[in-house]
Amino acid sequence: MNAVRAGLCLGTASIMSLALSVAEAEVIFSDNFDAQPDFTASVSGRQSADEGDILPEGWTHLHSASKWNPGSGYPTKHESLEILAANSDKARGGTGKSIVNWRESWTPDSGWKFWNSDSQLIKLLDNSYNELYIEFYIRFSDNWFQRIRPGNSSSYTSKLFRVGHFNGGVNIFNGAKGDIGPIFFWDYKRDNYGIRNIHAYRGNPATGNYFLDYARANSYDYTKSTRGEEVGGKDPQHLDRVNGGFLVNWSGTGSPDGQTTHENVFGGPGEWTKMAFYVKMNSAPGVADGVVKQWINGHMIRNSTHIPWHVAEADAGLGWNYFAIGGNDYFQGLPNSDLFEDWYAIDDLVVRSSMPDGKRDVAPNPPVDIDVQ
Repeated sequence: MNAVRAGLCLGTASIMSLALSVAEAEVIFSDNFDAQPDFTASVSGRQSADEGDILPEGWTHLHSASKWNPGSGYPTKHESLEILAANSDKARGGTGKSIVNWRESWTPDSGWKFWNSDSQLIKLLDNSYNELYIEFYIRFSDNWFQRIRPGNSSSYTSKLFRVGHFNGGVNIFNGAKGDIGPIFFWDYKRDNYGIRNIHAYRGNPATGNYFLDYARANSYDYTKSTRGEEVGGKDPQHLDRVNGGFLVNWSGTGSPDGQTTHENVFGGPGEWTKMAFYVKMNSAPGVADGVVKQWINGHMIRNSTHIPWHVAEADAGLGWNYFAIGGNDYFQGLPNSDLFEDWYAIDDLVVRSSMPDGKRDVAPNPPVDIDVQ
């Protein structure tokens, strides 16, 4: 058993470690990517550092896939994931590096709703934790498909972030294989209701709880559904980044179809958005007191506190021990012949063993973070 998988054993020692790490609330992982060697996901499929694959330093697994890239005869196109000094214009502040995830609009000949252009970069932690807090900044390309086509109602979706439990088995990439769960996903989607805040949930499939009784997925907006979600039951005062004012008071004014656009929520070209997530396991099997909290630019917009993450007695003591940024995309907005790509970048990622004290209070509205090109 290697050192990473040895850390998965949830005996008395690991439970003591779990309790200690929660009490200390330390930073257990961070990466601003500036010191990372240049990296491109030039190998398709599953890769693992403990099997000798070369991955970004400190990261443990990668699943990548793309249709057109330099290795397949398209020298001006991109692999699904890059960490490059040449991409400094895609890093916060315009210097250093970030992770750049490239999406492709691609449809198979069958016309099936295919999930493609995978860029799932995974960190398997050395210990399991009862709770985790993870924050990062995200920015979307100038040509981001859902940015430039108002009124898009095709429900194209990208998996941007996940956090979960891996049991040390064979497959950390696909929950349907039975080795990962519970899992929380944050997805990006734009449909005829505007920009959606997708929360998806999976239980522990090893004990027959793949789809939670709580929900398979919830599609929230970034406006009215955030009412009362801030600390103390207050309305979050996160900005409408086009019109000013707060998105919780959204009226549809100035929108081409009355729905939120990409810019209302995530800002215009060059702008960064700070995302943060907190997850906590339920206190005992079957008890519906598990937690997901979400912040955008310092304001809590989701505060879900009744999630039965695990239900079986065999799962008692289960902890969060991995997370991933990036993922696959359901994206078929343009013909394959267009070879269309767009991208999102992630930077300044921090993982803590519990929620920082400052997150327990209402934060002042931060200035919009604009990267001057």
